[in-house]
Amino acid sequence: MRCKVTLAALAATILVGFLLGMVRPAWALPTFARKYGFDCTMCHSSFPRLNDFGQRYRMNGYQLPGREAEDKDVLHSPAPFAMRTSAGISYNTDNNPSNPASDLKRFQVNSLDLLSGGILGRNISYLVVYTPPMAASRSTAGQQASVEMANVVFSNLLCSTWLNLRAGRFEPACIPFSVARRLTISPYEVYNFGSPLGAPVNEPLEGVEVYGYGRQGWNWAAGAVNGTAYTTKVSADFYGRVSKVLGAGWGQTAGQRIGVTAYSGKVPDSTGTLQNFFRFGADASFNAAWINLSIQYILGMDRRELWPSGSTEKYVMHSGGFAQLNLMPIDKLAGFARLDLVKPQKPADLDRDQITRYTAGIRYYFVYQLALHLEYSHRIEKQLTGPDAKEDFGAVRLDFAF
Repeated sequence: MRCKVTLAALAATILVGFLLGMVRPAWALPTFARKYGFDCTMCHSSFPRLNDFGQRYRMNGYQLPGREAEDKDVLHSPAPFAMRTSAGISYNTDNNPSNPASDLKRFQVNSLDLLSGGILGRNISYLVVYTPPMAASRSTAGQQASVEMANVVFSNLLCSTWLNLRAGRFEPACIPFSVARRLTISPYEVYNFGSPLGAPVNEPLEGVEVYGYGRQGWNWAAGAVNGTAYTTKVSADFYGRVSKVLGAGWGQTAGQRIGVTAYSGKVPDSTGTLQNFFRFGADASFNAAWINLSIQYILGMDRRELWPSGSTEKYVMHSGGFAQLNLMPIDKLAGFARLDLVKPQKPADLDRDQITRYTAGIRYYFVYQLALHLEYSHRIEKQLTGPDAKEDFGAVRLDFAF
């Protein structure tokens, strides 16, 4: 039967996925819109953010739900390639007198992503995101060559949406609000927060993820990944997630979604010994007409050896999250406002204190794949001694994909 996948083929693809993933944000794929002859609003309420159909389409392995047998593979579709870049005026200032080079006020080309995705066969699909090298200059924000994502997806294993598999380098399901597809330029502070030795979980990871979903609104995922520390001594990290959507929809633009996550990982300390860290999270996405409220809370626990403070506690802890209001009153206009807050339980244990960030902005879409992005963000990090560290960021950019 077509829905069955042999163990040999599955094992081979997992191996290929790992190899791709071992080769070392913001993604939207116009290639899918071209394939079906639709515009980008098929999957995006305001690109790069997915709408409910876009989320369902991604979960189904980039196949039209209910029409998997009719979907064409990459050999019988338009060329499965796309590109995304942005350019504009950015400014970044802070009150750190020891690092005046961090101040930036100039016009720049900010990024370039090359993307490819599609169906290899029924219930087998792939996604690759490559960032080519760009030398830093007065007018170009430099970037290193990197395979940001490279993964293969087996959908509807055992003829059921309750069992799917993703292998390679991917954005893990333990990140409920995609870093790659966020509306803002400013980062989610709680996803970035971690020890100097590399505990944050804020980017694609390499490994295997199994996930499933059903009509009752339940979704689940579990994964084993390489981890977050870029060292030669790496052990597997593990995570799990369960979420439930109340009402019709997928919690992106309709329905009310609540979820919980857990992540267990290890990072080498300064002596090379692997030390444990944990992240426990709760999240929600509430929708009413053209308004969305996204909420994330995370409790972090790191072994004291991962921090330089010399704490006597076995684990040092922090907590925090964000609340973001997304407004989409018309197709061509989206607004956003977000509050980020991260607070160590005992600041002296981490040699760091509370971080607060305020962000607001709008996106105006001239056409569906070309947006004018305006954003302002103010960040405050309290210091254990001395004045608070403050940073202001602003941008006026054109963001386009084709």
